[in-house]
Amino acid sequence: MSPCVKRKPLFILFFFTQFILFSTYTFVYYINNNETNTLKIDVDPLIIPSELHPLPASLLEEGDRSNLNENYKNLRIRTKRKFLHLKTNEDLKSLNVTSIKDIDQSQTIIQCPSLPPNLVGRISPDLFSYNMEEIEEHHMNSSIKLGGHWSPSHCTARHRVAIIIPYRNRDMQLRIFINFMHPFLQKQQLDYQIFLVEPVNDISFNRALLFNIGFREAMKIYSWQCFIFHDVDLIPEDDRNIYACPAEPRHMSVAVNTLDYNLPYRTIFGGVSALTVKQMESVNGFSNQFFGWGGEDDDMAGRVLTKYRISRYPAAIARYKMLRHKQDTPNSHRYSILGLSTPMRSVDGLSNVQYKIIEIERKKLFTLIRVTYNETLIKQSVAHLQKKKPKSKLKKT
Repeated sequence: MSPCVKRKPLFILFFFTQFILFSTYTFVYYINNNETNTLKIDVDPLIIPSELHPLPASLLEEGDRSNLNENYKNLRIRTKRKFLHLKTNEDLKSLNVTSIKDIDQSQTIIQCPSLPPNLVGRISPDLFSYNMEEIEEHHMNSSIKLGGHWSPSHCTARHRVAIIIPYRNRDMQLRIFINFMHPFLQKQQLDYQIFLVEPVNDISFNRALLFNIGFREAMKIYSWQCFIFHDVDLIPEDDRNIYACPAEPRHMSVAVNTLDYNLPYRTIFGGVSALTVKQMESVNGFSNQFFGWGGEDDDMAGRVLTKYRISRYPAAIARYKMLRHKQDTPNSHRYSILGLSTPMRSVDGLSNVQYKIIEIERKKLFTLIRVTYNETLIKQSVAHLQKKKPKSKLKKT
């Protein structure tokens, strides 16, 4: 028998072995690659990581939403599977649960992802002014608690956010705002509540003072981390405009349709702004001296810039539509008050805010805080800072 004939069985066995190894490797690679799906995310054994990899804007558009949602679904499934290996009481105690059954019911185990999975980018707001009864019925099954407080049920929100709105005689704008903002904020998976602060009819409107009052009263009922100070006539046009607070105070209404979606000037801080509790307290809140329209946002910008920088989203994301309304009467003294901004910062604001609560009403979709205040007493609190006019020198005859 020739040597070639003797080696033929060995060659066939070697080839068959290589084929089996290659097939096994291919199968394992396919399974691992399919499990991680589109995005490569390293998962902590217990919680979703605090920061996901940056995603291009295209992944937030309509065509790729399914991939993003499927990835989030797989991530939750893999995380839950980790818990099935927990056997001892010590393992369960570390998760603050007492049994495996509690894992399915606990909201503290899985933290909401840094990037909410259902964002789509540019949106078209529904600006029809439904009546409030229709709006309440529409949101009846959205698990909004009395007073306008909502939080996600399937994960723990990363941000606890209070929305403060100074309000007077803007019923149509309010109905549009409430109807739109609840689903907008829920898509961002926030733990949030909407507060309206309304002065009684016989006193001057003071937007900044109402912000201070809203901050004080909201902090009494919940441990908020972030405050969004929001005009009721501004509606966001992009759900990537996340209503949360960064390391620096954020001016959120960068591009407004009535201003041709351009930033009027670099230090503007009006419309919609976001500050953490620490930031708000460190600048002593807003000034209480601006009765009537205008000036308070420029004063606040000055306060912020003494300790921080003003951050902003890109104009392509931080877009807003302004609802039509009657123009307010400008405050004729706003420029003279702005002249006292620097000496007023330490003595006027949260530190000396004066008001009286008339009523706090927890409505179905928001909390209404009715207040009164004494304009004369508030102005007198900084009267000692008024600049004295220099005496004119009389000419000797």
